[in-house]
Amino acid sequence: MVFRRRDRGEAQDPLADLDTGSVGPQRRGDALAALDAARRYDAIVGRTPDGPVRDRLETLRGEVHAAVRAVFDAAQRTDRKAATLGDLGPDEITRRLKAARGALARAEDDGRDTSDLRAAAESLDRQLASVHAIWDAVERAADELHRLQLRLGEVVASAGAVAVDVPDRAVDRIGDVADELHALRLALIDLS
Repeated sequence: MVFRRRDRGEAQDPLADLDTGSVGPQRRGDALAALDAARRYDAIVGRTPDGPVRDRLETLRGEVHAAVRAVFDAAQRTDRKAATLGDLGPDEITRRLKAARGALARAEDDGRDTSDLRAAAESLDRQLASVHAIWDAVERAADELHRLQLRLGEVVASAGAVAVDVPDRAVDRIGDVADELHALRLALIDLS
């Protein structure tokens, strides 16, 4: 059996375990964009000449990868919220509520006892309110997730600008990239 010796300079992809198939189709584009941002960042760092700029960009690589993982985690959490919404059957609750309200109105018109029908309509109203709250949470999380992956792209673009800048100015600007990454990570934590 022949074993290929791994070249020590050959870097392993620290994001290889991320599976875009683990993210639902509605959020997969954001997950793919985040992965692409990390790949672009890694390429930028790889082309940056040795020196303080590359060293600093290299130290931020782990944060970029952590941000990508956070995007995946946020996408999967949003998918779970959406699945819960599907489990609750908002269309069925709406249909049942309309039917209960109609029956309640007819019972009131006929002068019949409406206590059971009123209780059913109130229960369905509360169920629908819960469904709407989850629906709003899914939409807010999806919108925020999209904005955050766009910000990750901004961070990568800023790192690229730093990498090709005049070295003495680039070292000063690398702090901006680090600050952007820190803000991005905080925003991803808030999304959780």
